[in-house]
Amino acid sequence: MNSRFSIDTRTLRRGDTFVAIRGEKFDGHDFLEAAVKQGATRLIVDRADATRSVPTSSVEVARVEDCLTYLAREAQKRLDDLQTQVIAITGSVGKTTTKRAVVATLDRVFDVVTPTGNLNTLLGASLTVLNEITRPNQKFIAEVGAYQRGDIVNFCKWIKPSIAVVTNVQPVHLERMGSLDNIALAKGELVDALTEQGVACLNQDDLRVAEMRLRCKGRVISYGSDSAADINPSHIKVDVPLLGGYRISTAMAAYAVGVALGLDDETINAGLSGIRPEKGRLNLLPGRNDAVIIDDTYNASLSSSLEALDVLRQRKGSRKIAIMGDMLELGATEEEAHSRVVNAALEGADVAIFVGARMRSAVLRRHLAEEDSRACFSNQADALASLSRIFTPASGDVILVKGSAGMRMENIVEALLASDLKPAEVLVRQEKSWKTKEPESV
Repeated sequence: MNSRFSIDTRTLRRGDTFVAIRGEKFDGHDFLEAAVKQGATRLIVDRADATRSVPTSSVEVARVEDCLTYLAREAQKRLDDLQTQVIAITGSVGKTTTKRAVVATLDRVFDVVTPTGNLNTLLGASLTVLNEITRPNQKFIAEVGAYQRGDIVNFCKWIKPSIAVVTNVQPVHLERMGSLDNIALAKGELVDALTEQGVACLNQDDLRVAEMRLRCKGRVISYGSDSAADINPSHIKVDVPLLGGYRISTAMAAYAVGVALGLDDETINAGLSGIRPEKGRLNLLPGRNDAVIIDDTYNASLSSSLEALDVLRQRKGSRKIAIMGDMLELGATEEEAHSRVVNAALEGADVAIFVGARMRSAVLRRHLAEEDSRACFSNQADALASLSRIFTPASGDVILVKGSAGMRMENIVEALLASDLKPAEVLVRQEKSWKTKEPESV
């Protein structure tokens, strides 16, 4: 268990095992020589000709049928050998924040391991298991994403949950999924994976999630705003240190997991008081000239954008500024969704700035006056070039920045940050691979 596994030569450590994963735009087999130079002592490959340029006398080479399957199988074996309990979380929005809430609830009592950031794929989970699960009886808290039906089935084939949390079903990735019913079927695969000894923690306020109880072979713990839910707002006895209306729902989801693991009310609430937001998720940051930034740039959907605007509306400040980027992958709901966000921003903010072709189209559909439409930009680079013309941050300003990941709205937050903050420490997507990627512009 001493050798770490790596798929990236930029972060590989001496003594690591390098696994040549193939992606849509890269092939790890092209970096075998670099991995050896960096100090890898073992290579896992699935191409017969992969090691021709590598001096195999200096490194151990193992050829497998498929590198990802190899990692997943090794992760499964590690979990079984060390009797690790898996708590898995899925949903259209709120997965990462819910994961943080569950970690805060459990880590006072248990030895908890969770992937960094939003590593919510089988690959990310497998690497975390192999590099971080090293002792018996640890708790592994995994966030599980899905772009299509079957993704979660494949995840759970290897990373088998004993507790499943489903937060909601919303119109996210509709271009891929096709309908809300398909999204519900995909998210429900996590509940399907539970055995009779498993526990499903389901959001009763979301009808499609509530109906997943019919798919559960084990125990169901419901949470929601209704007093009839197993876990309801009366169970949350602390001030949950998160922004937005979802904070109580997030806390209730974590509370349900605590109940599933036998924790008492006092222990759970003590943990909930220590929740901290992830980067780019309704995170308050100091801005230039003592302005306050609400950084919600991790991603965007209709519901999360409206929620962020509601947070801005309720925040005290002399001037409220909304900088809203496009919401991507909304399918047939795209036009209506952007119109609703534009309307909410114009009604709730003193200054509204829109970034992206979809937002611009929604603004033009309102037949706004010329001076209003000037605050529309095709991409964040154009917006950055013109921000100083539109406003200068001042003390008392509250500035919301929001948009889908592809819009790279964190670059706008960086331009507004207080000078003593380091972007790499407080913003999302600061890795080199992201910094060199072109933002969405159409």
